[in-house]
Amino acid sequence: MDKYYKTKEIVNGYSIIKMIGQGRYGIAYLAINDKDEKCVIKQLKRKMLKQTREKLFYEQKILKSLNDPKFPKFISTFKDKKREGYILEYIEGKVFEDLLVKDRYKFSKEEIYKVADELLEIVEILQKNNIVHRDIRLPNVIIKKNKEIALIDFGLARIIDNKKYVKEIDYWFIADFLIRLYYSSYKATDEEEKPWFEELDLNLEEKTFLKKLMGVEGSYQNIEEIRSQLEKIKNMN
Repeated sequence: MDKYYKTKEIVNGYSIIKMIGQGRYGIAYLAINDKDEKCVIKQLKRKMLKQTREKLFYEQKILKSLNDPKFPKFISTFKDKKREGYILEYIEGKVFEDLLVKDRYKFSKEEIYKVADELLEIVEILQKNNIVHRDIRLPNVIIKKNKEIALIDFGLARIIDNKKYVKEIDYWFIADFLIRLYYSSYKATDEEEKPWFEELDLNLEEKTFLKKLMGVEGSYQNIEEIRSQLEKIKNMN
């Protein structure tokens, strides 16, 4: 059985505020220190320690190699007789999943292009550090108060080896992410469900762009090529 942290309990100098999430591998808490600096404490679940220790190894190694406000800082690890885990910087903002599901926010094409630009910038930074994230999904992308975007949850991130871990995985995730943003303005009909490229109000260039990101119709060789095509699409609308 996992022993949960209680409110105001201290972990490495941080006081627990509340639990903010729980999944198969761990429990997440929001905490704060005496300098009013917030953090996320991730407690590893005991039944999944073998798997989570591997995830922690990569998350720690990768986040320590990145020094950019677009990613959370890795603060420290902790371990006592009954619990272990790690501490990350807390990034203020709202995840895109909440924007779509809770707020029912409808993204305009202009906003979607801006998000695409920022995601490409994030992936470009990762690639320069030989990293592939492999999990660029709605719950893992935060829009901060300054409207900039940050990427969290590096548990599946790995070093690119051009075999099992290739950069193109993140291109696929970006396409899937953008498609979900396009669907925020989609008005469903009573007609039979169709694939996204038939349902969504997209021009040929936009459809080709997304399919190519997914590797369905050709593929992009690098970020510069993707960005160039995105600029063409922006200028057409």
